[in-house]
Amino acid sequence: MIIEIRTREKYSENEETGFIGRMAHAGLKVKAARLSRLYRVEADFGRAEFDRLGAELLTDPVTETYSLGRPKAGIKGWRVEVWLKDSVTDVVGESVKGVISDVLGKEPKTVRFGRAYYVACDSELKLKRAVAGTLVNETVNKFGIEKI
Repeated sequence: MIIEIRTREKYSENEETGFIGRMAHAGLKVKAARLSRLYRVEADFGRAEFDRLGAELLTDPVTETYSLGRPKAGIKGWRVEVWLKDSVTDVVGESVKGVISDVLGKEPKTVRFGRAYYVACDSELKLKRAVAGTLVNETVNKFGIEKI
């Protein structure tokens, strides 16, 4: 199950502006962007337990929202997911795995941390180049881009 954490719109301007600036520096004109944190939790938990993780553990309820599926993008363009490769130690994922065990009393099989970027721009090719040049290190990261 992937738990997606997104900053509420009224608090997200700084992170979105920073991302748009990074992409502009890489030669990509971005019209709008939304950013999310992703936690892939592989566990034999029920829906209520995943909801509890999203609501009580991984989200600041004042400034963030969570989703157990993909939230509506809110923009038209592309969704970029960036993850560490499976062969790379994920210290954030390992930390969250330990906390989940403490909170639920059950340990998940694995937890991996990633990021999602919802991007409104004119060119998927330019987006791919900008992502490869600024957001990922292809030695340790993998990423995918899909039309939304």
